[in-house]
Amino acid sequence: MLSTLLVVGLGTSVAAVQRGQREAQLRQALEQEKVSTELSWLKAQINPHFFFNTLNNIYSLTLLDGERAREAIHRLSRMMRYVLYDTQHGTAQLSQEVQFLQDYIDLMQLRLTDNVRIEFTIPHPLQEASIAPLILLTFVENAFKHGVSTVASSRIHIAMQQPTPDTLEVTVQNSVFSDRPVALDENSGIGLTNTRRRLELLYPGRYTLTVTEQTPEHEYRVHLTLRLR
Repeated sequence: MLSTLLVVGLGTSVAAVQRGQREAQLRQALEQEKVSTELSWLKAQINPHFFFNTLNNIYSLTLLDGERAREAIHRLSRMMRYVLYDTQHGTAQLSQEVQFLQDYIDLMQLRLTDNVRIEFTIPHPLQEASIAPLILLTFVENAFKHGVSTVASSRIHIAMQQPTPDTLEVTVQNSVFSDRPVALDENSGIGLTNTRRRLELLYPGRYTLTVTEQTPEHEYRVHLTLRLR
């Protein structure tokens, strides 16, 4: 009788353990699917908004300067190739992300006047690492959206540093104008809220994001520290 009870108890324990493992695997699979779905949704929000705005800029440029418009189309083509093909695995090389931002900045700069001063600095040499694609675009995009004036002098400063090969620090600062409220979360853009959500999903516990709406220099400042590995 004791032997029988021992065998039955052991079998029940093994079955319970196996059932717990299956349930844990199912929960993990569901969580991964949820994260994958949410990241796809967030990324889908980025692409149409950015490209529609860029196409509008190029359309305006074709009416003024054909050569510069062709240059803009070439840059946009390279950017579209990056988004559509080079980011299919969910990560990209840091050098690719930097090139994407450089193309974006150059493209936006084509339509700006001399009243706008743009600075973009990157580490030399750049230490290669994997990064979530387009994770930095929101901050740069909003700097151009809110920090540029057609009549007053304005400044956009974007700086990237690598204190270690696995750490990336990004600072984006732009001019603040009293007649133009800063609204990173308005419906027309992906907003700071969604970018924070992406960071939480992709880099949990591995990032710090500080937003200063008014610095002593009368600038809007975003500072991101990201541990890439």
